[in-house]
Amino acid sequence: MTLAQRQRAQLLDLFLELGPFAPTLCEGWKTQDLAAHLFIREHKPQAMLGMFSERFAAITSRVQMEALHSHGFVGLIDRLRKPSLMMRPLDSLVNGAEYFIHHTDVLRANDRDQEISPKDEETLRTPIKMFAGKTARTYGDRVVIDTNDGKQLEFGQGTRPVHLIGKPSEILLFVSGRTDHANVQLVGEPDAVKKFTEAASGI
Repeated sequence: MTLAQRQRAQLLDLFLELGPFAPTLCEGWKTQDLAAHLFIREHKPQAMLGMFSERFAAITSRVQMEALHSHGFVGLIDRLRKPSLMMRPLDSLVNGAEYFIHHTDVLRANDRDQEISPKDEETLRTPIKMFAGKTARTYGDRVVIDTNDGKQLEFGQGTRPVHLIGKPSEILLFVSGRTDHANVQLVGEPDAVKKFTEAASGI
């Protein structure tokens, strides 16, 4: 199984175990809301504009609620067991990070965690570039990412660099907005670290 397949299966099993009203790290969302989000992402992508623009946020929220009411929590989980036809060719490419992040959102909100294999850590290195690049642009200075294995990524330019150090999985959590729940080390001038953390929190 791929990382995407494993994380999908494990998250959906966890949804069933915890039920629809368990907390997540996604502000304001319970497990049922996260399930509805994952469903419309694959089955109604035209409704996802609200994830990127406040202008359409109400539409996205309404479609998520409609999906939940139409299919029910368990029904959504059943439909998420396999990627949609549209998503299947892209599953390994785009869903490994998505399901890892959201699986961790549920685990850590409920005092649990997961072990990530070295192979999966390597897979999670690729999506870091997208999230970290966006964070660095918002921060407006240089960001150096060090995954503790002799490999570094650099973004931006400037004289107040921030070094973000940790496993790829933890760095991905940080740069995707889970700044309070990622096990990373930040090195830099205190006000620069604060500004960079705020930039990552806004993702």
